[in-house]
Amino acid sequence: MIARAALTEAEKQYIYEQKQQGRTLGKIAQELKCSPETARKWWRYQRDGKQPRARGRPKTGTLSTYPRKVREKAVEYKQAHPHWGPAMVKLELIRRLGFAAEDLPSDTRLWALFKERCPEAIQPRQKRHYPEKVPPKARSPHECWEIDEKEAVRVGDNAWANILNVCDPFTAVLIACRAFETTTEKAWRKVTRQEVQATLRVAFQVWGLPLKIQTDHGKKYVGNSQASFPSLMTLWVVGLGIEHTLSRSRRPTDQPHVERSHRTVGDMAWKDQAFDSVEQLQALLDDHCQQYNHAYPSRAAYCKGQPPLVAHPEALHSGRPFDPDREWELFDMQRVDAYLASFVWTRPVSPNGQVSIGRHKYQVGSAHAGETASVRFVPGKRVFCFQASDGSWSVELPAVGLDKADITGLTPPE
Repeated sequence: MIARAALTEAEKQYIYEQKQQGRTLGKIAQELKCSPETARKWWRYQRDGKQPRARGRPKTGTLSTYPRKVREKAVEYKQAHPHWGPAMVKLELIRRLGFAAEDLPSDTRLWALFKERCPEAIQPRQKRHYPEKVPPKARSPHECWEIDEKEAVRVGDNAWANILNVCDPFTAVLIACRAFETTTEKAWRKVTRQEVQATLRVAFQVWGLPLKIQTDHGKKYVGNSQASFPSLMTLWVVGLGIEHTLSRSRRPTDQPHVERSHRTVGDMAWKDQAFDSVEQLQALLDDHCQQYNHAYPSRAAYCKGQPPLVAHPEALHSGRPFDPDREWELFDMQRVDAYLASFVWTRPVSPNGQVSIGRHKYQVGSAHAGETASVRFVPGKRVFCFQASDGSWSVELPAVGLDKADITGLTPPE
């Protein structure tokens, strides 16, 4: 099992609050990536109003029971040879000072001594991350849509286009093939989040809302902020009642259907033809998408040689209608707030007393510079609560850039 850092005060409080709301300790532990026993322990401490006993021995000084010569020489050898570990330092103590191995401290206690006396000589360790999970396979029509773009398709003599493909992996239906001119002064650019939203709005209107949308880790999908904070794209689909699923980093095989659709669409539409404009390319894409969905004998596993919509007529609509003219009313901010409230973030406080969260900086006070803060979203107030890891201070500040207009990109109706 991969170790994680100790629970912060905010996470302990989160366990108590979620258990009071009826959630199981197993689910809470899974969310916080800790053991159920740990969640149960802190739930009982909070419930009974008790404090845990201090762990370990009373502080009398690291290796205080060993001769001073052992401590000083161990630190001296470590400082002279930063890449030596405790085992090598002990060998040197035995060789030079004649100590018996059983009279020397353990590797763990020597490590604690080095951390206290000469931390600059300790080699940095790489953080161990939890392994990314393989996204689950779709088991029904419109359970999940896969999204990806084919880049740098030539249009005319000096222009380029990117083709955004959306497909249903269970039925092999091509949901959308949308071309965007991406010419820049140097070469081409990637599709933007706003262009993805525009494509999906049209697709939602025709096919209905899916249950999930799966993407890679592109900037337009996960945003510029820390990966642990939801992007505006994620919050947008959450507000529409859709789950945003990510494929594993640098694993295109996690989206095999949409990757294969690039070749299918290319073979049918743009590889053997020249276009003078993006509009010409788009007209051809629309024509071949219709042909593929209604007439092309698909090799997909669940189509059995039939066209996708012939094999799966139930895929004509998901049963969850969407009207772009009523998106402002349909978009549910309570879903967004509940989603944000399910996270606890840990952030450092900068030298000028600021904490970065969700592409914005919040001033918590220069008195806390260099400390670590736990951050939670409070739905009722729509504020971020910044709290010291030991619970000694907390600050609430209004959330910035998370209003309905910020997330949807729409203008509020008068």
